[in-house]
Amino acid sequence: MALSKPQDLFSLASGDTVSKRNLFDLIQYSKVDSSPYWSGPEFTIGNTPQQGINWVGDLPSVKAVIIKTRPGSYEEDGWSDDDKSAFHYSFKARNGKVNFKEKANDVLIKQPQHLYPILLFTESKEGWRYEGDFSVSEIENNFVVLTRKGSSTENAIHNQDEAVYQEGERRYVTHLMAERSKAVVSAAKSATSWVCEICSMNFYDKYGVKYIEAHHKTPISTYSAKYTIKPQDLALLCPNCHKAVHIHMKNSGLEYDEITKILAPTG
Repeated sequence: MALSKPQDLFSLASGDTVSKRNLFDLIQYSKVDSSPYWSGPEFTIGNTPQQGINWVGDLPSVKAVIIKTRPGSYEEDGWSDDDKSAFHYSFKARNGKVNFKEKANDVLIKQPQHLYPILLFTESKEGWRYEGDFSVSEIENNFVVLTRKGSSTENAIHNQDEAVYQEGERRYVTHLMAERSKAVVSAAKSATSWVCEICSMNFYDKYGVKYIEAHHKTPISTYSAKYTIKPQDLALLCPNCHKAVHIHMKNSGLEYDEITKILAPTG
Protein backbone atom coordinates (compact mmCIF):
# COMPACT_ATOMS: atom_id res chain seq x y z
CA MET A 1 0.00 0.00 0.00
CA ALA A 2 1.27 3.46 -0.89
CA LEU A 3 1.02 6.27 1.66
CA SER A 4 0.58 9.76 0.24
CA LYS A 5 -0.30 11.63 3.45
CA PRO A 6 0.28 10.96 7.18
CA GLN A 7 -3.48 10.42 7.54
CA ASP A 8 -3.17 7.31 5.35
CA LEU A 9 -1.44 5.57 8.24
CA PHE A 10 -4.82 5.30 9.96
CA SER A 11 -6.32 3.43 7.00
CA LEU A 12 -3.83 0.56 7.12
CA ALA A 13 -5.10 -2.93 7.89
CA SER A 14 -3.06 -5.56 9.71
CA GLY A 15 -0.89 -7.37 7.19
CA ASP A 16 -0.55 -4.43 4.77
CA THR A 17 2.98 -3.78 3.57
CA VAL A 18 4.46 -0.34 2.95
CA SER A 19 7.69 0.01 0.99
CA LYS A 20 10.67 1.24 2.97
CA ARG A 21 11.16 4.13 0.55
CA ASN A 22 7.53 5.19 0.87
CA LEU A 23 7.55 5.24 4.68
CA PHE A 24 10.96 6.94 4.73
CA ASP A 25 9.71 9.71 2.42
CA LEU A 26 6.47 10.13 4.35
CA ILE A 27 8.35 10.68 7.60
CA GLN A 28 11.06 12.84 6.04
CA TYR A 29 8.86 15.13 3.97
CA SER A 30 5.81 15.43 6.21
CA LYS A 31 7.78 18.31 7.76
CA VAL A 32 8.22 20.18 4.46
CA ASP A 33 5.29 22.44 3.58
CA SER A 34 6.13 22.39 -0.13
CA SER A 35 6.10 18.59 -0.19
CA PRO A 36 3.19 16.46 -1.44
CA TYR A 37 3.37 14.66 1.91
CA TRP A 38 2.64 17.86 3.87
CA SER A 39 -0.71 17.94 5.70
CA GLY A 40 -0.14 20.82 8.07
CA PRO A 41 1.86 21.22 11.27
CA GLU A 42 -0.47 18.94 13.27
CA PHE A 43 0.47 16.03 11.00
CA THR A 44 4.24 16.50 10.88
CA ILE A 45 6.08 13.33 11.88
CA GLY A 46 8.74 13.80 14.54
CA ASN A 47 12.19 12.22 14.60
CA THR A 48 14.22 11.12 11.58
CA PRO A 49 13.19 8.28 9.25
CA GLN A 50 16.23 6.26 10.31
CA GLN A 51 15.00 6.01 13.91
CA GLY A 52 12.85 3.13 15.10
CA ILE A 53 10.23 5.40 16.64
CA ASN A 54 8.41 8.43 15.23
CA TRP A 55 5.32 10.37 16.30
CA VAL A 56 2.61 12.26 14.45
CA GLY A 57 1.97 15.66 16.01
CA ASP A 58 3.28 16.77 19.39
CA LEU A 59 2.25 16.29 23.02
CA PRO A 60 -0.38 16.70 24.29
CA SER A 61 -1.87 16.37 20.79
CA VAL A 62 0.09 13.41 19.45
CA LYS A 63 -2.10 11.61 16.94
CA ALA A 64 -0.09 8.38 16.74
CA VAL A 65 3.28 6.78 17.42
CA ILE A 66 5.00 4.84 14.64
CA ILE A 67 7.31 1.98 15.61
CA LYS A 68 9.52 0.20 13.08
CA THR A 69 11.34 -2.84 14.38
CA ARG A 70 13.83 -5.26 12.86
CA PRO A 71 14.31 -8.83 14.14
CA GLY A 72 17.32 -9.06 16.42
CA SER A 73 17.88 -5.32 16.73
CA TYR A 74 17.54 -5.49 20.53
CA GLU A 75 17.64 -8.47 22.83
CA GLU A 76 14.29 -7.67 24.45
CA ASP A 77 12.41 -6.96 21.21
CA GLY A 78 9.93 -9.41 19.79
CA TRP A 79 6.56 -11.10 20.22
CA SER A 80 5.88 -12.44 23.69
CA ASP A 81 3.10 -14.85 22.68
CA ASP A 82 2.19 -17.14 19.80
CA ASP A 83 -0.92 -15.22 18.74
CA LYS A 84 1.03 -11.96 18.40
CA SER A 85 -1.11 -9.97 20.80
CA ALA A 86 1.85 -8.55 22.79
CA PHE A 87 5.20 -7.18 21.64
CA HIS A 88 8.26 -6.17 23.68
CA TYR A 89 9.86 -2.98 22.38
CA SER A 90 13.07 -1.53 23.80
CA PHE A 91 13.45 2.05 24.96
CA LYS A 92 15.92 4.23 23.17
CA ALA A 93 19.18 4.13 25.12
CA ARG A 94 22.51 5.90 24.92
CA ASN A 95 25.55 3.95 26.07
CA GLY A 96 23.21 1.45 27.67
CA LYS A 97 21.35 4.08 29.72
CA VAL A 98 17.70 4.97 29.18
CA ASN A 99 16.63 8.58 29.58
CA PHE A 100 12.88 8.46 30.22
CA LYS A 101 12.51 12.16 29.43
CA GLU A 102 13.88 11.75 25.92
CA LYS A 103 11.05 12.40 23.46
CA ALA A 104 11.21 8.96 21.83
CA ASN A 105 10.71 7.34 25.23
CA ASP A 106 8.35 9.98 26.58
CA VAL A 107 5.73 9.39 23.88
CA LEU A 108 5.67 5.70 24.80
CA ILE A 109 5.43 6.35 28.53
CA LYS A 110 2.58 8.84 28.16
CA GLN A 111 0.49 6.75 25.76
CA PRO A 112 -1.85 5.39 28.46
CA GLN A 113 -2.61 8.95 29.57
CA HIS A 114 -3.32 10.36 26.10
CA LEU A 115 -4.55 7.14 24.42
CA TYR A 116 -3.10 7.76 20.95
CA PRO A 117 -2.54 4.60 18.89
CA ILE A 118 0.85 2.93 18.51
CA LEU A 119 1.23 1.76 14.92
CA LEU A 120 3.61 -1.20 14.89
CA PHE A 121 5.60 -2.19 11.79
CA THR A 122 7.96 -5.16 11.50
CA GLU A 123 10.55 -5.61 8.77
CA SER A 124 9.85 -8.06 5.95
CA LYS A 125 11.44 -8.81 2.59
CA GLU A 126 8.82 -6.65 0.88
CA GLY A 127 9.17 -3.65 3.21
CA TRP A 128 7.48 -2.67 6.47
CA ARG A 129 4.62 -4.97 7.47
CA TYR A 130 1.90 -3.25 9.46
CA GLU A 131 1.06 -5.39 12.49
CA GLY A 132 -1.79 -3.27 13.85
CA ASP A 133 -2.80 -0.75 16.50
CA PHE A 134 -1.26 -1.27 19.95
CA SER A 135 -1.26 0.29 23.42
CA VAL A 136 1.37 0.34 26.16
CA SER A 137 0.35 -2.10 28.89
CA GLU A 138 3.55 -2.45 30.93
CA ILE A 139 6.89 -0.73 31.37
CA GLU A 140 10.05 -2.49 32.43
CA ASN A 141 13.49 -1.01 33.00
CA ASN A 142 14.53 -1.29 29.36
CA PHE A 143 11.40 -1.96 27.35
CA VAL A 144 7.65 -1.52 27.09
CA VAL A 145 5.06 -4.19 26.46
CA LEU A 146 2.75 -3.27 23.60
CA THR A 147 -0.67 -4.95 23.59
CA ARG A 148 -2.80 -5.26 20.50
CA LYS A 149 -6.02 -3.21 20.59
CA GLY A 150 -9.03 -5.44 21.03
CA SER A 151 -7.07 -8.41 22.40
CA SER A 152 -8.22 -10.12 25.59
CA THR A 153 -5.15 -8.77 27.40
CA GLU A 154 -5.82 -5.19 26.33
CA ASN A 155 -9.47 -5.40 27.31
CA ALA A 156 -8.60 -6.77 30.74
CA ILE A 157 -6.19 -3.89 31.36
CA HIS A 158 -8.61 -1.15 30.34
CA ASN A 159 -11.47 -2.67 32.28
CA GLN A 160 -9.57 -2.05 35.50
CA ASP A 161 -10.55 0.99 37.52
CA GLU A 162 -7.87 3.65 37.60
CA ALA A 163 -8.18 3.39 41.37
CA VAL A 164 -6.06 0.26 41.57
CA TYR A 165 -3.10 1.83 39.99
CA GLN A 166 -0.36 3.06 42.12
CA GLU A 167 2.23 4.44 44.28
CA GLY A 168 4.83 5.99 42.05
CA GLU A 169 8.21 4.72 40.96
CA ARG A 170 9.86 7.43 38.86
CA ARG A 171 10.38 5.55 35.64
CA TYR A 172 6.92 3.97 35.54
CA VAL A 173 5.09 7.14 34.96
CA THR A 174 1.47 7.11 33.88
CA HIS A 175 -1.51 5.23 35.20
CA LEU A 176 -0.60 1.67 34.30
CA MET A 177 3.07 1.83 35.06
CA ALA A 178 3.75 2.43 38.71
CA GLU A 179 3.66 0.15 41.71
CA ARG A 180 0.02 -0.60 42.50
CA SER A 181 -1.39 0.37 45.87
CA LYS A 182 -4.99 -0.75 46.31
CA ALA A 183 -4.81 -0.03 50.04
CA VAL A 184 -4.50 3.73 49.51
CA VAL A 185 -7.51 3.85 47.23
CA SER A 186 -9.53 1.61 49.52
CA ALA A 187 -8.77 3.96 52.41
CA ALA A 188 -9.85 6.98 50.36
CA LYS A 189 -13.08 5.32 49.32
CA SER A 190 -13.97 4.08 52.77
CA ALA A 191 -13.36 7.47 54.36
CA THR A 192 -15.94 9.38 52.35
CA SER A 193 -19.43 9.22 50.90
CA TRP A 194 -20.17 8.24 47.31
CA VAL A 195 -20.41 11.86 46.15
CA CYS A 196 -18.62 13.09 43.04
CA GLU A 197 -16.27 15.97 43.85
CA ILE A 198 -17.11 17.76 40.59
CA CYS A 199 -20.85 17.41 39.95
CA SER A 200 -21.85 16.47 43.53
CA MET A 201 -23.93 13.52 42.36
CA ASN A 202 -24.34 10.84 45.03
CA PHE A 203 -23.93 7.60 43.11
CA TYR A 204 -25.53 5.52 45.87
CA ASP A 205 -28.58 7.78 46.19
CA LYS A 206 -29.14 7.82 42.43
CA TYR A 207 -28.40 4.21 41.51
CA GLY A 208 -28.48 2.30 44.78
CA VAL A 209 -24.89 1.16 44.27
CA LYS A 210 -21.89 2.09 46.42
CA TYR A 211 -19.46 3.10 43.72
CA ILE A 212 -16.99 5.89 43.08
CA GLU A 213 -13.82 6.21 40.99
CA ALA A 214 -10.47 7.55 42.18
CA HIS A 215 -8.46 9.93 40.02
CA HIS A 216 -4.89 11.07 40.68
CA LYS A 217 -5.00 14.86 40.93
CA THR A 218 -1.30 15.07 40.07
CA PRO A 219 -0.35 12.82 37.13
CA ILE A 220 2.06 10.07 38.09
CA SER A 221 4.22 11.23 35.17
CA THR A 222 5.24 14.30 37.18
CA TYR A 223 6.77 12.32 40.03
CA SER A 224 10.57 12.35 39.88
CA ALA A 225 11.17 9.87 42.69
CA LYS A 226 9.38 7.22 44.69
CA TYR A 227 6.30 8.83 46.15
CA THR A 228 3.65 7.30 48.37
CA ILE A 229 0.16 8.32 47.31
CA LYS A 230 -1.93 9.75 50.16
CA PRO A 231 -5.74 9.75 50.17
CA GLN A 232 -5.79 13.52 49.73
CA ASP A 233 -3.90 13.06 46.43
CA LEU A 234 -6.98 11.37 44.96
CA ALA A 235 -10.20 12.92 43.67
CA LEU A 236 -13.32 10.79 43.99
CA LEU A 237 -15.43 11.15 40.85
CA CYS A 238 -18.50 9.69 39.21
CA PRO A 239 -17.76 7.79 35.96
CA ASN A 240 -18.99 10.60 33.71
CA CYS A 241 -16.86 13.30 35.33
CA HIS A 242 -13.90 10.96 35.51
CA LYS A 243 -14.12 10.29 31.78
CA ALA A 244 -14.56 14.00 31.05
CA VAL A 245 -11.42 14.81 33.06
CA HIS A 246 -9.39 12.36 30.99
CA ILE A 247 -10.76 13.74 27.72
CA HIS A 248 -9.73 17.27 28.76
CA MET A 249 -6.30 15.96 29.83
CA LYS A 250 -5.85 14.30 26.46
CA ASN A 251 -7.11 17.19 24.33
CA SER A 252 -5.74 20.19 26.21
CA GLY A 253 -3.10 19.00 28.66
CA LEU A 254 -4.75 21.00 31.45
CA GLU A 255 -4.11 20.19 35.11
CA TYR A 256 -6.85 18.67 37.24
CA ASP A 257 -7.66 21.89 39.13
CA GLU A 258 -8.11 23.78 35.85
CA ILE A 259 -10.37 21.07 34.45
CA THR A 260 -12.62 21.11 37.51
CA LYS A 261 -13.31 24.81 36.92
CA ILE A 262 -14.53 23.97 33.43
CA LEU A 263 -16.66 21.02 34.49
CA ALA A 264 -18.09 22.30 37.76
CA PRO A 265 -21.81 23.18 37.58
CA THR A 266 -22.63 26.88 37.62
CA GLY A 267 -25.51 28.52 39.41
